[in-house]
Amino acid sequence: MKTLPFLPIVLGLCTTFFLRNSHASIAYGSTNNFDTVNDTEHECHGFEIEIEDCHSTDITYTYNYNHYGVPHIIEDNSDPAHPRCFIRWESKKNPDGSWAAYTAIPSGPISPTNGHMFTNPNVNFGGEHFGVGYRAAVGPIHYHWLIDDGSGQLISGGPVQVSTPTFTYNAGQVQAAIPAPEPPEIHPLEFGPAVWVKEIRTTSHNNQKISLRALVSDDPDDDHDRNWKNGEPDEVEVEWQLLQEEFAVDDGGGNGKLEAGPEELENGDEVVTRRYEFYEYMGPYDAENGEAKAENVGPDGIHGRGIKEINGEEIDLATIEVVGEYKGAQMAAVDVDAVIGLIEHVSEGTVDTPYVPRRIVVEGVLPFVCERTGAIPSGMTFDEVTGILDGTPAESGAFQFAVTARDGLNPEVSRNFTLLIADAGQQLPPAGLVDTSAFPVGAGTTSGDGAYDPGSEVTVTATAAAGFQFAHWSDNGRIVSAETSYTFALDVNHSLVANFVVALSPTTMTLLPSALAGGPFTIEWPTDPPGWILEESPDMSPGSWLPSERPITELGAMHRVTVDPQEAPRRYFHLNHP
Repeated sequence: MKTLPFLPIVLGLCTTFFLRNSHASIAYGSTNNFDTVNDTEHECHGFEIEIEDCHSTDITYTYNYNHYGVPHIIEDNSDPAHPRCFIRWESKKNPDGSWAAYTAIPSGPISPTNGHMFTNPNVNFGGEHFGVGYRAAVGPIHYHWLIDDGSGQLISGGPVQVSTPTFTYNAGQVQAAIPAPEPPEIHPLEFGPAVWVKEIRTTSHNNQKISLRALVSDDPDDDHDRNWKNGEPDEVEVEWQLLQEEFAVDDGGGNGKLEAGPEELENGDEVVTRRYEFYEYMGPYDAENGEAKAENVGPDGIHGRGIKEINGEEIDLATIEVVGEYKGAQMAAVDVDAVIGLIEHVSEGTVDTPYVPRRIVVEGVLPFVCERTGAIPSGMTFDEVTGILDGTPAESGAFQFAVTARDGLNPEVSRNFTLLIADAGQQLPPAGLVDTSAFPVGAGTTSGDGAYDPGSEVTVTATAAAGFQFAHWSDNGRIVSAETSYTFALDVNHSLVANFVVALSPTTMTLLPSALAGGPFTIEWPTDPPGWILEESPDMSPGSWLPSERPITELGAMHRVTVDPQEAPRRYFHLNHP
């Protein structure tokens, strides 16, 4: 029997380590994705995140798959010592001046188990999904819905009761903390608004990298969905806490921040994920200072707990509903051993208007090199040392370019981009973006990228390079087609990956997994030539390789096996031919 060369597929802990400083620091590589309910009582037409002490080049990933698409990034340097960034998702206008996109007013309370539906732009029932990543120790972060002021201009619909956690890294440990919601600008009482937060965390961590787009709510009807738990076991620890800032105390008081205990990174490269669910506080307040007096939630998750004297009256909190409607959920992750990456889309620009500098290459823990191919507008530059797109466009149109980056250790990354530039004083019409890439880099080429009218039919095409064979198209890790030409109706931005495998021959074979992380993934190999046997081993020791008993299905011209990391925490795979 011949054992062919192969690439081991390892499910479990990696043995690569990097030395780091032992002093405490903010753990960079933070990403935050959140579901938020529209509680403004208005139809909304956008959303804004304001990040203090942040430059536009500190922003890494943004979530671009809601009703509003790719956000604009604005940098305010009016106070050079404290720059601010605004990430603004905003509806465009139709030719008649009406808004092209909106977020509905909820028809009733929304359950947290329906949060996964916010990621589906074909559903509009009162909420959205937004997210951002950054690689800096930023200041406070504020969230605001955007509503029409009655004249066709968008203004803040008020602060959103979803907070952002920070992660601190110190000597092999990560500690998460989340502050109370943003208070009003004028503080009429001693305490700010109160909100309940349910902190949910996994009981262990792995080193599987997780993308911002995968950092979303669970879909209870999908056993293989990619979500915030990043392939960790379903067993989670849950803790309720009241969040409310006390203005006279520097740290916000006893309930001003929810601070978790330190979590060990036993191998130094694990990804830590958290979920925080926010609910309306309905309990009693102190009539004089506005302090929320129900500090504990009972076992039913609705009523309070304990007997207290409040405003001169003794109250049994177990008889009072203190937890109200679901407001949203924040899914957060930190990767202290981040790998090189590329953002998914670039914002639009306007002729003669400075383009806010945008970091295209997201640096990991290692230095990188990169190059650009294709066209960008005159007046703009792409710095192949920093990976930053910058300048003032001097011409309008749709410009397509590609960026490839590598750090010498991790897999090379490459992506196609479409940059839309409007004429001065003009606004671009509503459009959806399609970008494609090949996995692994160099295994083939793709086409079909561009900006398209919403609802139009789009065809993307994959062509294998010599020595490779096309396997399938995937979108956010899900296989969508086994045909080299894939046609679909454009409903939202799409980032499609053409997955290739090394072509089989009678003497050589390399096994490659599909481009997934943080959940079930597939192993694939061509059906022709036949006779190859999938084998697996727990440790690659002599005599440990046995034929796999996993079900094998066929997709087009490919054999396919699905592997769930929760069922097989550490396995190696290869192909043999008798």
